[in-house]
Amino acid sequence: MSDDREHYYSDSSIKELVSRYEGMISGRERYYFDVDEFEEIIEHYLNTGRLSRAFSAVQHSLKQHPSSTPLQLKKAMVLNEKSRPHEALNILRALERIELNNPEVFFTKGVALNLAGMKEESISQFDRAIALTDDGKAGLIYNISVVFEQKNDFESALSFLLRAYELEPDNLSIIYDLAYCFERTGSPATAAEYYNKYLDIDPFSENVWYNLGVLYNGIDEYDKAIEAYDFAIALDDEFASAWFNKANTLANSGRQRAAIEVYRKLLHLEKDNEQVTCYIGECYEKLEQWDNALEYYNRTIGINNVYPDAWFGIGMVMFALGDYSASLSKIKRAIELLPDNSEYWFASGNVHLKMGNRKDAVAAYRKAVGIDPGDLESWLHLSDIFRDMNDYDGAVEILTEAVILNPDSPDISYRLTALYLMLRNNSLAGHFLRIALSLNYEMHKDFFEWYPPAAGHKTVIRVIGEFENNSGQSLNK
Repeated sequence: MSDDREHYYSDSSIKELVSRYEGMISGRERYYFDVDEFEEIIEHYLNTGRLSRAFSAVQHSLKQHPSSTPLQLKKAMVLNEKSRPHEALNILRALERIELNNPEVFFTKGVALNLAGMKEESISQFDRAIALTDDGKAGLIYNISVVFEQKNDFESALSFLLRAYELEPDNLSIIYDLAYCFERTGSPATAAEYYNKYLDIDPFSENVWYNLGVLYNGIDEYDKAIEAYDFAIALDDEFASAWFNKANTLANSGRQRAAIEVYRKLLHLEKDNEQVTCYIGECYEKLEQWDNALEYYNRTIGINNVYPDAWFGIGMVMFALGDYSASLSKIKRAIELLPDNSEYWFASGNVHLKMGNRKDAVAAYRKAVGIDPGDLESWLHLSDIFRDMNDYDGAVEILTEAVILNPDSPDISYRLTALYLMLRNNSLAGHFLRIALSLNYEMHKDFFEWYPPAAGHKTVIRVIGEFENNSGQSLNK
């Protein structure tokens, strides 16, 4: 919280004041500083993040003015900044008996209590500080919200920000933090509303346009995201992050050619950005322009030969071209560089399978699900290997393990249904079919395509009929 009294010092005079003080403590000269001057010196160190010097200045100030309550308050503030709230509270409890109507004392006590983990007690002190404040009430409430933001308690921060917003609805700092906190609490639509309120007041903030783009991208509003990034770029055509995110958004929304053009523009700003060259390679890979993809993947390796995604990308291009030996070699290199990437292991399993190496494929898929138990494709590929060998018990064993780790996956339950039908265990087939239908009713149509005999099986027909009667679903929808 900043001091409400008028500041009499210009930047140059503060520098001169601090210079005189530092000359004194270095032993060169002796100076006397009044309380206001010491407050300015301490505030200067706090504002520039030099906590040790701020604390030293507090100690020197109290030697000259041992009974000064403003300097005692500064000491408490510095102790809070140094994460020593219990020492600050010892000072503040004495000060509050003297400074009964000083909101800064109660604000600082609230900060100390919050740091000490006493949230409810801190809120009580903050409310007391607010009640004692007439001028600058919105600023005080905003500063309280910042205390909670710094502890990632965004719900509490919002409660104070909304109070501040009622008092100063055009305060850009308040509006910005409201957007940020709503974003962090999982309310993107409301966050976007406040970012747009900010832009209604100040449409020339490239950072806010950028934040709005990130927000829209996170909720798959790709066109709005691109528009926001375009505004950010229009305000600063060297805003590399905006160029990069715009390209990513285009790529993620399936507009690979447009993404490539934006990535290329970014390379004019950051010539040797290996992430950008690799992403261009990925775009070309998705467009099945294999030569261009290889060109950019190799360019990435030329910049950084231990960039795993580039090696993986080359491996995937080789896979698409049917050169499985080369594919496996490149994917293995990616795995050497980043061994805990389940996608690499999954791809390795696919290559081994194409090469007829079932044992190695099983090992690779096993590695993938060991890294990421939610990797459904690897679980399903594993079970398919055993099913294709007519080892239905082995396939069931794998998917039983998988369903324990992924109980909300309809794919696994439908596959288990089919496997138990193959094993003529109608009871367990019906059990897993009921689970699958409850998770995703519509997927039973895909299930029939994967295992056509199920469509005419009595158990399947009966269970689906029961489910439709109980839920109001219709097989003919």
